[in-house]
Amino acid sequence: MTLKLWLHPERTAIRPTSPLAYLIAVASIALATGLRHVLAPWITGAQFITFFPAIMLTVFLCGARAGLLTVALAALAARFVLGPPAPTPRDDVALAMFIAVGLLDVLVLSALLRSNAALKQTLGHLRRANQDLMASEARFGDLLESAADAMVIVDRGGVIVRVNGQTERLFGFSRHDLVGQPVERLIPDSHRVSHARFVRDYMASPQLREMGLGGELQGQTASGAAFPVEVSLNPLRNSDAGLVCAVIRDISLRKAAEDRQTLLIHELNHRVKNTLATVQSIARQTLKSTGDPAAFCEAFTARLVALSQSHDVLTRNDWTGATLSEVLLEQLRPYRRDHVARFELSGPPVSLAPRVALALGMVFGELSTNAARYGALSNDEGRLLVEWRWLDEPGKPTVAVTWREVGGPPVAPPSQHGFGARLIQRSLSHELGGSAVLTYGAEGLVCDLRFAP
Repeated sequence: MTLKLWLHPERTAIRPTSPLAYLIAVASIALATGLRHVLAPWITGAQFITFFPAIMLTVFLCGARAGLLTVALAALAARFVLGPPAPTPRDDVALAMFIAVGLLDVLVLSALLRSNAALKQTLGHLRRANQDLMASEARFGDLLESAADAMVIVDRGGVIVRVNGQTERLFGFSRHDLVGQPVERLIPDSHRVSHARFVRDYMASPQLREMGLGGELQGQTASGAAFPVEVSLNPLRNSDAGLVCAVIRDISLRKAAEDRQTLLIHELNHRVKNTLATVQSIARQTLKSTGDPAAFCEAFTARLVALSQSHDVLTRNDWTGATLSEVLLEQLRPYRRDHVARFELSGPPVSLAPRVALALGMVFGELSTNAARYGALSNDEGRLLVEWRWLDEPGKPTVAVTWREVGGPPVAPPSQHGFGARLIQRSLSHELGGSAVLTYGAEGLVCDLRFAP
């Protein structure tokens, strides 16, 4: 230890360079001298005995500089106050040894004080570092628990060391069940051997990696149910244990949506082809039953509108089907006047498949158009009454619909069936396997329909 380091002020109760420190040094030597003088009758040959405690106490309270002053003052007191009038060489040697031992005491005690101060400072740094580490751990824990995805941290051997709450909810395991277990516990049995090989290869050179983007990865719950996942592997660079964080995302809903989208595209292609065939048939049959372009345009447009309205109902339901009341309301909606419906609908809930909804939409569209031209909706007093019910028939459930027009102009049976009547009967018999009976009564048209929904 250099002299500069030795003389550096230590952290003591009194500032080492203050006048009070030197005053204490002088007072301690004066007190030690007086005490040695009082003890002189009982102590012989130990004239420096009271100075050593004074030196050590001064160094402890005031530092090395004050301690050096006490050594010097103690030497002077021992030589001129307590020493013999004519000192012998032996007395000079004893005084020199006292000065050397005193200086050594100052040196050792100062070093101890400095070591103690450094130790306190180090402990303070460690305490603050530990607090920072605990705060960082708490922030990391909060981040881990607030994540929307499952997060699993594994070591080099693929053993789980930590999981978050979303992992428990997603896989159905508790933390106690997972920590200390191989990560293969979270994947199906059929993939565990190959996954263990992958872990060994990956840990040899860990790096950021996205997995399962094609939907080929699967996780497995505690109950044994498998589900598609995407995994992002993120090495924790500052980890001496070579930890890797696996972020696991359940993509079951997205896969289902993708599958549904694919199915809808195929269904749409099929429906477009069927719709084009239907439009072609409507155009051909309408052309046969009309005599001039204006009549053809009017009839053809009305039937296309009916087809379009049926598509609107199915589109609102994502082409999963529609209810009978929805199909009827869509076709009759143009015939409301001043927010007053000129029709009454009554019957139990009936769900229709898309194919059935389209066919019935064409039927009700044809009936609505005829009612608006010639029947109950062609004047201000006429009304429509549509009722349906389930029939208890063996084999399969059947729905009976009665379309009744009242209050319209008188009707008479046509001399020959036009395309509209043929469309209604063909739609019910050919496409739905049902039947349609048209009755032209004195009060108006009655159409009885039967079909399997």
